[in-house]
Amino acid sequence: MTKMGEKPYHLWENADLLDKWARLQRTSKDIYKEMDEIKFILNRRMKDNRATHIPHDKVDVAMGPPTPILERLVALREVVGEEEFNRAFTPAHVEKKEVAVSDKINLTIVKGWAKQGDHVKDIIEYGTDHETATLTLKLK
Repeated sequence: MTKMGEKPYHLWENADLLDKWARLQRTSKDIYKEMDEIKFILNRRMKDNRATHIPHDKVDVAMGPPTPILERLVALREVVGEEEFNRAFTPAHVEKKEVAVSDKINLTIVKGWAKQGDHVKDIIEYGTDHETATLTLKLK
């Protein structure tokens, strides 16, 4: 969009349009680079603090779920019992489409078991890779 007092773009010469485009492109790259740096710092802080949200009136900030480390979380089977563990665990199988599906752990259910004590919390903490959580920022 042209600024007030400038002639409309359709009246500009090609060289002038391309010069303007190049300036805007450089500016936008600098802006995105700065935005990425801010996002990196927020991402690091949130992971260090195990935060899932940062309250803000203009930006919705959310950290996605971490990746469960299946080999470590299987130890919960002995602590919470086979039946309860199976609510969160989906064994590896082949679906009708012939798609191989790996073992899965539902962390939403697993996190509820943490109230059973520190020994369960320790297993959950050891079996969760918080570095894999993804940060999302959206304007409200």
